[in-house]
Amino acid sequence: MACTAQDDRNDRKSGASAVRRTEAIKRKKWANHEQSACSSKSEGGSMLVEDACLIADRLACPACRGPLAVDHDRMRCTAPECSQNAEPFASLGGKPVLIDFERSYIDRAAIIETGGASPLDRRERSPLVSRILHGCNHASPHFAQRLIESLARDRVDPTILVIGGGRVGSGADALYQDQRVRVIALDVYASPLVTVVADGHRLPFADGSIDAVWVQAVLEHTLDPMAIVAEMHRVLRPDGLVFANVAFMWPIVEQNYDFTRYTASGLRWLFRDFDVEAMGFSSGPGTGVVNAVRYLAQSLFRNEKLGSLATLPFLWLRWLDRFCGNRRGMDAAPAPFFYGRRRECGITPRQLIAFYDEQPDLIRAAHRLRS
Repeated sequence: MACTAQDDRNDRKSGASAVRRTEAIKRKKWANHEQSACSSKSEGGSMLVEDACLIADRLACPACRGPLAVDHDRMRCTAPECSQNAEPFASLGGKPVLIDFERSYIDRAAIIETGGASPLDRRERSPLVSRILHGCNHASPHFAQRLIESLARDRVDPTILVIGGGRVGSGADALYQDQRVRVIALDVYASPLVTVVADGHRLPFADGSIDAVWVQAVLEHTLDPMAIVAEMHRVLRPDGLVFANVAFMWPIVEQNYDFTRYTASGLRWLFRDFDVEAMGFSSGPGTGVVNAVRYLAQSLFRNEKLGSLATLPFLWLRWLDRFCGNRRGMDAAPAPFFYGRRRECGITPRQLIAFYDEQPDLIRAAHRLRS
């Protein structure tokens, strides 16, 4: 049925009312946020932004990039021509689902029916058991702290976007505990630790609205990592920081959602529109041997638990990683990382070829930053 002129006027009035309600809600919630932030600072609480309404000014429609309005505690695109304007975005457990399902691999019906549950079993092991079997990330705590220090020095009220934040990454705890930064977290499933449910291929944030991005053990599990890095570049402010940790010689861990691996040079090309300040690896050749032994034993015994038990005599090999911070260590590292800043002009293919010879200096720079 065709809309009448009166319908159009009503729609415009409704849109204007929604925008006014958005501003009122934002002011009220920001006031509450400041009060709760003071409380969390005194109690050492998390600096995670749990209510997306508090950052409505930073959010954007994943379909058209237009601004969002808060309509009865749900997000709606304000652009009249946008396909997402007709009705608010879905919400799961109080978390807005800011996904353009027409362009995403995520199925709308499935995510709604499951209440936003992860398609994979993400039950946590005992922290002690996990540390013994899988070790820990020795690079991320240092770069999390460096990221915080840089933002606190150069920015006012800095915000860190954690992509793949359904769980806190190994060694990333400081991001959620430091009072000087705020964390906005997203993942493709609902979790108490996410601010919004979103697809990283179409980030629901305005251009230049984020100070830093943390993406740890995520990009190898995405269909189009280059599109996600391009989105990171779009939403970062000029000179915005990024820390990315990916897999190279690492076995399949995310089952149906494990697609890509990166050498150090491949990771540099992925972040070619960023200046590199440091590169290195969070897991070295010793860890690679342990992983290979574990998967070999699990394959032979046809049992994951027995295979993990058979690996115990070899766990000490991970200790050798700390002595492998050199050229050959980088070549065989299971998990390289990148730390850098947004730039306007990318490197060229010829510069990428030359980059291999620059890697030892960057490894040394990473060690200096961690010391």
